[in-house]
Amino acid sequence: MDRRQFLTLPLKLFLAPLLVNTAPWRAHAGPETRRTAYDVDVGVLWDAMTFHLPGALEEAVDRAAGRYEIKAVGQGSKIQNRVESRGMLVDGRWAPLEATSWFLVAGRETRSQTLYDYDRRRIEYHFKGETFFLRRLRVADDVLTIPPGLHVDDVITTVLNYTDGRWPPQPDGSYQTHVVRRQRPEKEGPDDVSQAYRAEIVPLAMKVASEPETGKAAASLDLTRFSSWAKERQPARVIFGPDRRPESITASLILGTSITIRFRGQA
Repeated sequence: MDRRQFLTLPLKLFLAPLLVNTAPWRAHAGPETRRTAYDVDVGVLWDAMTFHLPGALEEAVDRAAGRYEIKAVGQGSKIQNRVESRGMLVDGRWAPLEATSWFLVAGRETRSQTLYDYDRRRIEYHFKGETFFLRRLRVADDVLTIPPGLHVDDVITTVLNYTDGRWPPQPDGSYQTHVVRRQRPEKEGPDDVSQAYRAEIVPLAMKVASEPETGKAAASLDLTRFSSWAKERQPARVIFGPDRRPESITASLILGTSITIRFRGQA
């Protein structure tokens, strides 16, 4: 995972829940719009480096027409982000059409774009970024075929489907779907690079349980399949409110890295 990707993956995973409205799903006349503020605090190397990212999320979800457009923009000291996603309903579930992200951390930039074509059953994936310490470049440009019968999400549609009750749980209570990522070796280190990269479709699982102390829903997300910074057996943790929207998110990564996201309601 590159220098900013270790920050941007958790940001993309965890800012997305803020972009949805209440559950369960119901028909609405016209799009629902919402603007929500967030704060992200990141510490690297046991807080030898720290970043604070305030931002706002804007959403327009038209459940009657089956369309959504979502944007998250933040700017802090030495860190900026812009994440956008648009999509539609496909076979009763939200599905992405295009997802883009741009991050600038300490003067270094990373970009990604993913395009989904359901008529042709293909996904076009582009990524460019640097590794954290040695600034080695990673570039991926690839096209994937969507297997028959497989639903593919991005971060936004994963949360939309969960919030709207369109993502049914498994018998063990877990939620399982598939997402697109840059293919990487299982033991890839933060500065390891390859001459060429491909994209791949991989499973994403989320486990939700009730907290004994508060009764609130809490989800755990295993990031080890997506980030060389993630710790084994230490998943990220998301605490949801009664409306199935997150109240706080925390993740502990390697090399003394921590991420905390707090939601401040509508801006």
